Amino acid sequence: MDVQSEKIDLHALLKDVLGFLGREAEYRNIRVSFDVADDLPTIEGDRSQLQQVFLNILNNALAAVDNGGTIDIALKSGENHTVVVKVTDNGKGIPEADIKKIFEPFFTTKKSGGTGLGLSITYGIVKKLGGEIAVESKLGVGTTFTVILPEQRKA
Repeated sequence: MDVQSEKIDLHALLKDVLGFLGREAEYRNIRVSFDVADDLPTIEGDRSQLQQVFLNILNNALAAVDNGGTIDIALKSGENHTVVVKVTDNGKGIPEADIKKIFEPFFTTKKSGGTGLGLSITYGIVKKLGGEIAVESKLGVGTTFTVILPEQRKA
C-alpha cells in the first residue's frame, strides 16, 4: 500500500481507535488511561495505516486483560525527533518463548479466531513508516508494546 502523508495528532488518533472498538472496555469494566506529554508534537504519517497499527495493539490488549483490568497508554517525545507510544496492559502476559515469534506471519497464541497476521502487519506498517516496535512482557503481570515513530517521514 502507498503511504499517504498528513499531519497527525496521535492522542486524537488513539481516542478514535478506541471508539472503533465499541464499548468493549466499558462493558468489561476495563480502565483505559492516557498519559500525554504536554509537548507532544504531531507526526507526519498515514492515518489509516496508523489506525490499523493501534487497532491491532489495542485489540490484543483487550483480549489479554480480564474484566476489570487496565490498559495504560503513554505518549511522549522521544529522541531524535520521534514520538514514543507505549500501550501497557495488566493481562496474562506472553511466554518468553513466544516473544521472539509474535511478529511472524501466522503465529498466534489465540485458541480461536486468531489468524496470526495482526502483529505481522503491524510490524510491517511501523517499519514502512520509518518507525520501530518492541514488546516486553511478563507472565501473570502484563505486556507493553512500544511504538516509536518519526515526527517526519524520510524521503
